[in-house]
Amino acid sequence: MRSEFLATALALWTAFPALAATVEDYCSRPVRVALFEFGVLYRASTDDGIDPQLLDVIRSRTGCQFERVVLPRNRIWAELQNGSLDLATGAIPTPERKAYGYLLPYLKTRNLVLVRKDLAPGLKSIADLQGGSERVGIVRGFRHEPTYDALVAILEKQDRVVKAADIAENLKLLDKGIVGAIFSQPIVFRQYLSEDYLQNNVVLRDWAPNDEMSIGALILSRKSFTATQASNWDALLVALQKDGTLQKINRSFLSQSQARDVVYTGPRSPD
Repeated sequence: MRSEFLATALALWTAFPALAATVEDYCSRPVRVALFEFGVLYRASTDDGIDPQLLDVIRSRTGCQFERVVLPRNRIWAELQNGSLDLATGAIPTPERKAYGYLLPYLKTRNLVLVRKDLAPGLKSIADLQGGSERVGIVRGFRHEPTYDALVAILEKQDRVVKAADIAENLKLLDKGIVGAIFSQPIVFRQYLSEDYLQNNVVLRDWAPNDEMSIGALILSRKSFTATQASNWDALLVALQKDGTLQKINRSFLSQSQARDVVYTGPRSPD
């Protein structure tokens, strides 16, 4: 009888490890977390998106309390580095960001190029854009796939990059003709632009089909979390992926196939 009880207890421990966890296993104080305007991840107009819903699930699983703020992307990186911000969402992992934060992936997607339709005949490739005079709009503090980041670096030296505070402002730059092209992801720009607008005003180009997809990660400040806490967060994200919670959250904003396809299932290194 005792052995059966122990076996049952062990099975419950394995199935529900969070029952044995405490708040301190994940956070040592209330967490100041930054969101940013980015389509399905967060819309300020509705105060909703994939990221707020993910944070709600994490709060219910860990007991951590979140103080949510909405900040421009560039300011988010600065505050993470100086320790005034604990956590941010949708971060593309880079060596620079890994130096001050633990990066925990939860989604994947890729950018396309949105070109003004009136300019599209002359902008069919990266070479056309690089050799022309049109400017490109980007969001300040954003990173893209390697091909597009390399292109931005070249155009910056030619003073042909216009930086916006967020994706909504970047789309306005394109609409007003201030820039001839921008980079954005279908799960993002389709939240702001109607199908009629896309058909009549924009041509979509895929100039980096061989680049790896961009990864969206939670970034936990190394000044706010221990390595053990970050590992616990990472294990929780894996559990949410495996039990279908991430896909369920995505499904509130995306089609069934998109909701499945954007879930990150690749290698992890939260250290």
